[in-house]
Amino acid sequence: MTSESLSEYPNPHKSEDVVRLVEAALATDGIDAPREALAAAFAYIAEPVDRLVITQDGRERIHPDRLSRQPDGEGALELSVRLFGCAGSTWERNERKNTCWTSPANPASATAQWMLPPIEVWRGLDNKPAAALSVTMASAKRVVEVISRAAELLAEDDGRRRYDLTEDLLLNGQAVPCLMVAQVYRTPEGDFWAWPTVKGNNRTKSRHQILKSDQAALLTAPDVTAALQLWAAERNAELEHADSDDDPARLALQVAVVDARLIVGCANPELLYQAAQAGNRRDHIHANLGFTANDQERAIGRRVLAEYRAAGIIKKTEFDVLAGDLPVTRLPECPPDVGVCEQRDLRCRLLLAQFFPAAGDRRRRLIRKAMAEPDGEQLNSQHTVERLRAYSALCSVSWSTAWNPRVDDSTVPVANARAGIAISGKSAVQLLAVADKEDDAFAELVRYRAPQWLAAFKLVDADRGSMGAQANRSADGESGPTARDRRGITDVLAAMNARRAQAVGLLREMAAAMEEGRALRRVDAFGIVDVVGKVADQAWFDDAFPKGTGTRLPRPPYTAPASAPTSGRQTQRPLFQTLPPPPSDRELADTKKAGVRSVLKQIEDLTKDLAVLVDAAHSHAAAAHMSPTWEANESERLNVQAGNIIESLKHVVEGTRPPVEDIVVGTPSS
Repeated sequence: MTSESLSEYPNPHKSEDVVRLVEAALATDGIDAPREALAAAFAYIAEPVDRLVITQDGRERIHPDRLSRQPDGEGALELSVRLFGCAGSTWERNERKNTCWTSPANPASATAQWMLPPIEVWRGLDNKPAAALSVTMASAKRVVEVISRAAELLAEDDGRRRYDLTEDLLLNGQAVPCLMVAQVYRTPEGDFWAWPTVKGNNRTKSRHQILKSDQAALLTAPDVTAALQLWAAERNAELEHADSDDDPARLALQVAVVDARLIVGCANPELLYQAAQAGNRRDHIHANLGFTANDQERAIGRRVLAEYRAAGIIKKTEFDVLAGDLPVTRLPECPPDVGVCEQRDLRCRLLLAQFFPAAGDRRRRLIRKAMAEPDGEQLNSQHTVERLRAYSALCSVSWSTAWNPRVDDSTVPVANARAGIAISGKSAVQLLAVADKEDDAFAELVRYRAPQWLAAFKLVDADRGSMGAQANRSADGESGPTARDRRGITDVLAAMNARRAQAVGLLREMAAAMEEGRALRRVDAFGIVDVVGKVADQAWFDDAFPKGTGTRLPRPPYTAPASAPTSGRQTQRPLFQTLPPPPSDRELADTKKAGVRSVLKQIEDLTKDLAVLVDAAHSHAAAAHMSPTWEANESERLNVQAGNIIESLKHVVEGTRPPVEDIVVGTPSS
C-alpha cells in the first residue's frame, strides 16, 4: 500500500459497501473473524472497496495480496488495509502497563478497583471458537472507564523515546502500521465490538489526541458510520479555517488515514490471545524504551511459559493461570474452596518448577533458549538471577501490588539452579502447621516463601543501601528513628532463622492476614500476635529481627529432583557457599556478650508486654464483673513464678560484675 497526500478527510463508506466487504471476507479461506467484528472494522475503511476485493468463481473475496500469515505466534492471518486515523482503541492488556491492573490470578481481585476480567476466545452460537476475543464487563460505563484508563496510563510517560511521538506523527505521519485484534466487551446493555491495538498502542493514543476523536464514544456509538460522518465533517470544517501548512488542523491530515494490520483469522483460535500478544511481548523483553523492571521481567517470564506451551509441556489452562490471565481456581490441582494464601502459594510453587527444572527435563533446553542463555555453558550466577527476577515478577501478579523482583535474588544458589529445584509439594498452610517443629518445613518457608511475603507486606525491600531504602515506613505513625538499617534480603532471612519462634509466628500471621484481607499485626518473641493489634511495619520488623543477628539460613530440606537419580542422600547447599574462618576466642566472647545484651533487651520488651497483658486482663475482667481477676491460688502461683524468674535473673547477671580480688591479711614477721 502507498500513502496518499490528502487535502481533506474522505467520507466514510456507506453501509452497503461495508456489508459487501464483510461478505467478501467471510467467503475468503482462512478468515474466521465474526461478522460483527468485521463490520466494526470495515466501517473505518478509508480506501476504495474495489482495491480490497477480487472476483473468483463468480464470488467476491478479499484480494490475496492483502493477506499474510504471521511468521511466529500461532499462525494468525493478517489483513492489510487503510483505515481512518481514529480507528482502533488503546489495549488495556499492553505488557508495558501490566502492573497497573489487577490480574484475575490474584485471589483477592474481587475488591480491586482496576481488575481486568479473564479474557476468553469468542464463540458463536455453534460454540465454535473464532478469531476474536471476549471479556465480560459490569456495564457500558465500565468499558469506557477501562479504555480511558488505558490511554491515561500510556500518557503518564513515553519511555526513553528520544523524540516526541505526537509531534513526529504530526510532521511525518505514521510510518509503521499498527496491529489490531477483534475484541467484544459483553455488558448487560449489549455487546460492544472493538479493535484494540495490540502493537502500536502509543501511536493509537497519539492519533486520537491529534484528531480530537473520542475512542470510547466511537466504540459505544449506536451508528458508527453516522458518528464517523459527523467527525469527518467537523475536521473538514476546521481545515477551511487553516491559514497555513503549519496549522494544527492541516498537520493532522498526516494521520487522517493510516495503514493497519487486522488479525482476521487464526489457525488455532483458542490461542488467538497469545498470537496477538506475541509481538508486543517480544518488544518488551528487549525494550529500547523505558519499562519498569516488573513489566519487563513479566514479559520475559511469559515468553518462557509460551515456549513450554508450544512444546506441549504445559496445557493452555495452566499457561493462562501462570501468565496471569485466568484465576488460580481454574487449575485442576487447585482444591475447591481453597483460600487466598493457598491459591497464591500453589501458583508460585508451579512457577518455581518452571524456572528451575531438574536434570533430564525437556524444559531445561527450552528455558535456555527463551532466556537467551549461551548454549553449552553452565548456568552462572547472572543467569540464575535473571531467572529469579522473572519468576518473582510473575509471582507478584497474584498480589495487589507488585514488589521489586530483586527480592528473590539470593534465594537459590547457582549449584541448586544447575541441579534444579524440587520442593516438598506441601502447601504453605501445611508447612506453617509444623514449621515450629520440623526443620525442613521451616527451611522451605524461609527460603521460598518469606522473601515475597515480606515484600508484599512492605516489611522489607530489595534496595541494598539506597537512600530510598532507608525511609522509615511506620504503619502506626509512631515517633522514633527516621531511618532504618541498610540490609540485604539474605541478612533478613538469616535474622529470621536466628529467631525461629518469632519468625514462624510472623509467617502464620501473614497467612492469616491474606485470608482475612486485613493489615498485618506484630508478633512477640514467642510468635504470639500482639493483643493490642499494633500494625507491623518496617521499623518494627528491623527491631524484631535486628540486622546481623543471624549468620546463615537453615539448611534447605532434602529435595531430590523427580527426574534425577535418587540413590544416596542429596542435600541442597546452604545459601552462603563460602563459610568464614573459625572465630577467635575474643570474637566469640564479643558475640556472646552481644547476645546477652540482646536477650536482656528482649526480656525488657517482654516485661512491657506483660504489663499490657495484665492491664488488659483486669479491664476485661472488670467488664465481665469478675472480682478478683485471678483466683487466690492462681494469683499466688503467678507471683511465685515471677519472683523465681527475677531471682534467677539476679543470679545470672551477677556474672557480669568485675571479679573481686581476694584480700590477704598478713602477719608481721617475727
